[in-house]
Amino acid sequence: MRRHAVWILLVSVGCGSSDSGGGGGSGFTAVINGKAWAAEPIGVTARPNAGVPGGWVIVGSQTAGGVSTGLTIDLNAIGAPGSYPLGVGLGVFGGSASVGEGMAGSGASTRWETALDGLAGTINITTLGGGRIVATFEFLGVPDKRNTVGGTRMVTQGRIDLPYMGTLSPVPDDVGSKVSAKLGGMPYNAWAVNVRLMDFMGGAGVAIDSHSSLNGIDLMMVGVTAPGSYPISNGAPQRSITVGRNGGDASSCCWGQNAGGDTGTIVITSLTPTRVKGTFSGTLQPQPGKPATAPLVITDGVFDVGTR
Repeated sequence: MRRHAVWILLVSVGCGSSDSGGGGGSGFTAVINGKAWAAEPIGVTARPNAGVPGGWVIVGSQTAGGVSTGLTIDLNAIGAPGSYPLGVGLGVFGGSASVGEGMAGSGASTRWETALDGLAGTINITTLGGGRIVATFEFLGVPDKRNTVGGTRMVTQGRIDLPYMGTLSPVPDDVGSKVSAKLGGMPYNAWAVNVRLMDFMGGAGVAIDSHSSLNGIDLMMVGVTAPGSYPISNGAPQRSITVGRNGGDASSCCWGQNAGGDTGTIVITSLTPTRVKGTFSGTLQPQPGKPATAPLVITDGVFDVGTR
């Protein structure tokens, strides 16, 4: 079951009214399932979300043939231009997006939203500041839990070029995280990340727990308090990578923490009280009694995680 973060804006897909947070022109366009879409000037809004560090809310709607179609993009932990994933939760660099459709003036809509897999789409922000946000985006929307229509909404060629009002919400150094890798050649991008500057017994170390709706990656580094290269070891002190999602099948459960079987390295490039950065790679053996039967090769592992 998908969890809906409280910061997702449920936007009415009617024409809307001017928002005090900013707007002032269309500049919000896309192609939805092959059909051109452009936000109507009245109601289109791009504004910082004061309640979320680095938060943004971008909304717009178009009415054609008696049907209103709205696009919503919610971002968090965005402090600078860059490329960010859509389909991630609060506390992970990036955000979510959705398409809403309904009869004009009805006040009701059907929604398709980015899945919680960290891989649903991308927004590439090229200008952020000086009263303007400029970006391109694309995403796949899947039915939310109240959607009875089904199907998907593929959003391509998205473009944002809008003024905004209000103050950009700063992003503290301990806010915002990213954990990504290729697992057996398949991309992984965490939807949620939890970081602790301690080991599983409360002693010195680093623990990074991450997951998406497709899989999960956990890193445990007992006794690690400084940058360095740390080979995987299931003996003392434990330095381990585990991969898997409880209840998953052979493609997602489960590998790692097997005596003598796992190989690989965790490299910490920066470690401060507010942020840990580094890379990881390895080959993990399947856990006994779990669906997986073949070793898992991890490549291109990257973490950049705040410690809040």
